[in-house]
Amino acid sequence: MDYGEFITELLKRSDIVRLVSRYTHLTRKGGTYWGCCPFHHEKTPSFTVSEDKGLYHCFGCKAGGNAISFISEIESVDRAEAVRILAKEAGMEVPQYKTADRNYAEQAKKRERLYGLMRAAARHYHENLRLPQAKPARDYLEKREVGDNLVKRFGLGYSVDGKEMIAYLEKAGYAKQEMKEAGIAAQRADEYYDVFYGRLIFPILNNLGEVVSFGGRVLNQSPDFAKYRNGSQTFIFDKSRNIYAVNLLKKRKQAEGLPYIIMTEGYMDVISLHKAGFTMAVASMGTSLTQTQAKLLKNYCDRIYISYDGDGAGQKATLRGLDILADAGFNVKVIELPDGLDPDDVIKQKGADFYRSLIENAVTLTLFKIKTLQKKYDMSRSDEKAKFAVEASRLIKALKNPVEQEEYLGLLHDMTGYTMAALYKQTDLSEPPAKVEPPAREQTAAVAPAIADTALRFVLASVLADKPYCDFTLDLYPYLELPLARRIYERGLKQFKEGVKSGLDAFFECATKEEQAQLLDLLDFPFLEGDGKEKYAECVRSLAVGQLTAQKSALAKQYDATKDIALLRQIQELDKKIGRIRQGATDDD
Repeated sequence: MDYGEFITELLKRSDIVRLVSRYTHLTRKGGTYWGCCPFHHEKTPSFTVSEDKGLYHCFGCKAGGNAISFISEIESVDRAEAVRILAKEAGMEVPQYKTADRNYAEQAKKRERLYGLMRAAARHYHENLRLPQAKPARDYLEKREVGDNLVKRFGLGYSVDGKEMIAYLEKAGYAKQEMKEAGIAAQRADEYYDVFYGRLIFPILNNLGEVVSFGGRVLNQSPDFAKYRNGSQTFIFDKSRNIYAVNLLKKRKQAEGLPYIIMTEGYMDVISLHKAGFTMAVASMGTSLTQTQAKLLKNYCDRIYISYDGDGAGQKATLRGLDILADAGFNVKVIELPDGLDPDDVIKQKGADFYRSLIENAVTLTLFKIKTLQKKYDMSRSDEKAKFAVEASRLIKALKNPVEQEEYLGLLHDMTGYTMAALYKQTDLSEPPAKVEPPAREQTAAVAPAIADTALRFVLASVLADKPYCDFTLDLYPYLELPLARRIYERGLKQFKEGVKSGLDAFFECATKEEQAQLLDLLDFPFLEGDGKEKYAECVRSLAVGQLTAQKSALAKQYDATKDIALLRQIQELDKKIGRIRQGATDDD
């Protein structure tokens, strides 16, 4: 089975009604299921699912597609991951992975085994918090004002000692070598021990809700222990590909939408922000952001606020992450925290309203870079101020948009007092640009234009909807120019000849993104009472006349230039053909 055949079969096995019903209640009305859209959280149902076509569509937010599209959007994963999710549920193996890796089945089995081990470990760590030995952990959580609801939400736990978890997992049927492969156990001589022993446990879940690693905070002040221990790289965990609390980010998006993301550095920052109501907070777990992490977050939202610590290390981490996020297409802003404070400190000392004001006053990527650069120089000294102006000018010159260049040159003028003429010269711009374009990083994706011709829209919408009045004895194909229109007609003609109806899901999957938008627009076509064979035939005639008239106009221009009699004869033949079509006759009449 090649990949195309696999996708067709996968869509056949994926019951879209059952799939969508997991996320929103559906009610059947005629041949269509209706419900409230799970993507834009409406109160009045405008979301439809067609079991026959294998497609869903929202008349409100215009979301639509097949089972693969739905899983990709609702689970905030890319298309490849959506295919893997559906394939696993359907009991199918994705061909490309089978070809690329002969051990695919074995590795998939190992992955599921380790996921099971980590789930068991996370549950047991969480249960351990109730033990008498866990009092230091409970005292710490009480001191940090982390209540039971947050403990449960984040699955916090406690590792009693070096042996207890090993014994528990062994009793549950897992081998010590598996514990080591999962990153829980380490080996000293012939002894295996829990690497997180004596620590408060923070489970780390991936975007599919699987526990893939743990973080641990030491509770004693011994210099022999690092304050935090993060899980090591394993078969199921790569820190550069995971974000702490991304599983809760998905829940927030599904429950009420996601206006923006707040990116912090550590576990406690996220927990504190969630407690204060900022449930869109996640953490990069103390590492510099990677392109893979940026791509993961892009599945959830296009706007992100960086909220790293206000110290020097936090500022450097912010600068590294900003460019990666901007290159990924995010609208990036930086929350400027008071020096020496992290988000947890700000929430505890100044409250949620103060933090909200920091969000409202967050600065752009370029402004943050300029302000960070300014801190390096003593602006009271003319030589230092000049160096700052030169470096800041380089930042501004690198901007791709003249509007932004002009805006930040004006800011630099206010900060330094240098004339605009001097600053333009420094950036090789002799004068303000005349043409203004919107900032490139804030441009939205182009929306595919709807098919404009009314007759064509009616015919194609009728064919897609399998209307009984579609007359395939009227040869429409020669008058279709758009590749999508031709494929729609070919599909309808094939179904007519074979007498078999098929869903649109596989057809939709083969279309480009622009074509998918046009398909959804056609599925929205407002049919009227009385639409039937006569209107369909009239629209086919209109399309034929339109195309033949265009051919006639092109020939007329050639004739005017050449006076070629042969062209004149072709024009006369087209005139006759147009006349016959208008009268309802065919070429054979």
